[in-house]
Amino acid sequence: TKVNMVKYYTTLIFDEIDARVRDLARTDGNESPTQALKKTRKDIQLYFNNRQRMSRAAKNILRVMIGINPVQPKVAGEPLFAVEDVKPSTPSMTAKAALTKLKKKKAFTPADSALSRALTSYLEDKDGIKDCLLLTSTEILALTVLSSQGLPVFDDDWTSLVNAPMTDDELDEEFIIYFWAMAGVMQSAAEVWLEIAKKKLRTELYLHTDTQSISEKDQSKIATLKKDQDAKEMTLKEAKSYSNDPLLFARKCIMLVEAIRKNMGPVDLQYAGEKKIRQLNKSENGLGTKVLNWLSKDLQKWAGSLGAVDKAGKVISSTSITPAKDHPQSHDAAMMTKRDCRTVFIQIAQQTRLRSIFIKNKAARLSSELIPKALKQSSFAMTDWDDCPAWWNELKEDGNTCDCCDDLDLLVGILDYGYGGFDSMLQHDYSFCKRLTAKDCEDSNALTRATAQVRINHLTRELHTINETEEMMKLVEKTKRKGESEKPCNGKVKKAKNASIQSGLQAFFKHKKKGESSPGSRKRKTPPTSPENSDVEVIEIDSDSSDKGDKKYKQKA
Repeated sequence: TKVNMVKYYTTLIFDEIDARVRDLARTDGNESPTQALKKTRKDIQLYFNNRQRMSRAAKNILRVMIGINPVQPKVAGEPLFAVEDVKPSTPSMTAKAALTKLKKKKAFTPADSALSRALTSYLEDKDGIKDCLLLTSTEILALTVLSSQGLPVFDDDWTSLVNAPMTDDELDEEFIIYFWAMAGVMQSAAEVWLEIAKKKLRTELYLHTDTQSISEKDQSKIATLKKDQDAKEMTLKEAKSYSNDPLLFARKCIMLVEAIRKNMGPVDLQYAGEKKIRQLNKSENGLGTKVLNWLSKDLQKWAGSLGAVDKAGKVISSTSITPAKDHPQSHDAAMMTKRDCRTVFIQIAQQTRLRSIFIKNKAARLSSELIPKALKQSSFAMTDWDDCPAWWNELKEDGNTCDCCDDLDLLVGILDYGYGGFDSMLQHDYSFCKRLTAKDCEDSNALTRATAQVRINHLTRELHTINETEEMMKLVEKTKRKGESEKPCNGKVKKAKNASIQSGLQAFFKHKKKGESSPGSRKRKTPPTSPENSDVEVIEIDSDSSDKGDKKYKQKA
């Protein structure tokens, strides 16, 4: 057919042009013929693409190429020559692609993304490496567990939070987590890591059974997978040692969190002025800076009890990768930037502080007083939750639920399951989970780890402020009661004791009046500071002879 003939001849022309371009590239360094051939090929391609849609404009391209004048268009608005048709992406396709990308991004919290980036091996000559924190795979796994659950909240009976209890009766308290249990979670995660690494290596080796025909690129990939498996085996070994020694694991966690705190940079606590307060409340992913400062104090308490402080009393922040580079992973370590360190520290601080508030207060007070009060704070209204479902915190038909039921369940769920168990939490029977799984729910995929974390950070920030205010008022009341208890019962004010007045220089000089006998002839009262009984010479001034300048000296024997 005619169409097939056009395709056939077009293919022949393209093959001829490509062959001539290759020949010119080998024999001649002049670019002008090559560029002319490439332009010819592009014009023929333009004709071929538009030969049916705008036949006259497409043929005009060929006419000009062979020296014939183009045919003028008959319809107004029709182009003289065919032009390249760039199909603009429709708004629906663009929005769909952006939404898909956003959903993938919001599937994980910023801390999860930071830890994933850190697992990429670094180059020693990479720019900015000095400002980064270098960690082993074991330390990254420990931070993954800590960022999911937070740290155990310090208590005077801190040993019960470190070592495993003798009986299960000691585990009755809700929301409390323990270092020994977290070490067990870390060991289980290390075992999963190792199985994944082994599976990847087995799959790659299976695809290349003939070792002689493996390309250099595939050999490099296999070597990387073997190195990854060795690192995961070392991680499992260290995780088992921590599981057997919870005290060592607790000390390691405190020093590790302190290391990322020191590397993340300063924390601004100058809450002065409405504009600055609004700015700081929106900072740190909506958590604010006060909660970060609270965790710093809690770290100091843990370090003092665990013996993780230096001679100056500061928390030790050492990690496994040292300047000596004596660790097996020193040249293949994970790298965390200052921003990544701050992101991870924010999530650990939020989980730890929220857990401390829930341990301190009962659920009834949280639902009836604290959370409703937090929702009414003016600072809370300044930080919007863009992904809030339309039905959030709506009362049920029976009216028995509080007006913060979804917020309360979300906070309880994130403490029970952690960010690592967020998908499992959505399968629970919390109030918001039931609404998400309803058939008529349009926001079934709207609640992810990242979107939920924004709400959790806002609530944690406000609950922290309310708790700090209560603690301050209790301290003021305690000081007031202490001052009132020191007052006497009869209401009389105690008089101060008579204070003695120190004698001045005149105590050593005695003026003798007319008619008075010598001081030695009669007994007189000696001032407290008088050197009457000492060997000091006393000068007596006679009032009668003072004008004449006569002086009498008396040396006591």
